[in-house]
Amino acid sequence: MQAPIHPNLITAIRLPLAPIAVAFMVVEAPWAYAVAAVLALVLELTDILDGWIARKYGVVSDFGKLFDPFSDAFCRYTLFLGLYAIGIAELWMILAIFYRDSSISFLRSVSAVRHVVLAARPSGKLKAIVQGVGTQIVFVSLLLFAWMPEQTWLEPVPYWTMVVVTLVTIASFVDYFAGNLPLLRAAWNDEPYP
Repeated sequence: MQAPIHPNLITAIRLPLAPIAVAFMVVEAPWAYAVAAVLALVLELTDILDGWIARKYGVVSDFGKLFDPFSDAFCRYTLFLGLYAIGIAELWMILAIFYRDSSISFLRSVSAVRHVVLAARPSGKLKAIVQGVGTQIVFVSLLLFAWMPEQTWLEPVPYWTMVVVTLVTIASFVDYFAGNLPLLRAAWNDEPYP
């Protein structure tokens, strides 16, 4: 059975949605936060959809295996930059997220060059879930606080959500690095890797 839409097309469609979400985010109005929240939710749902279609219809490809994580990182990092622009995230958070994703991309490249499949780790899946849910919590909190400023307990929620997202992201980096240290050592010394 043929897939109703190719998963790589869904992945590609996601790319412009993140900058559009940020464009609404920086308006800093309740309606704009609502649009950004909906776009962020669409990003997460389409991320689930492209993988589901690829597996269900047997159209998993080497390109898709690289394109999907690139799209995930591109979209989420764009949203986090938007949160930095409006003062929700701090620079250390953005740097930690960027360094983690860049390092994992490098690790994937090393693996590919050495013909080793870099298996997904549970910490990577947890990081993706925490980032996806975290962005939704941030947007909903911003929206609710914009509509109900008297609910002062809502004001710090986006910041502390970003702290949790960043710490989980850092933990995922440590896990990937430690778990793939033998591969990195072998590549560094140009030795074979089992």
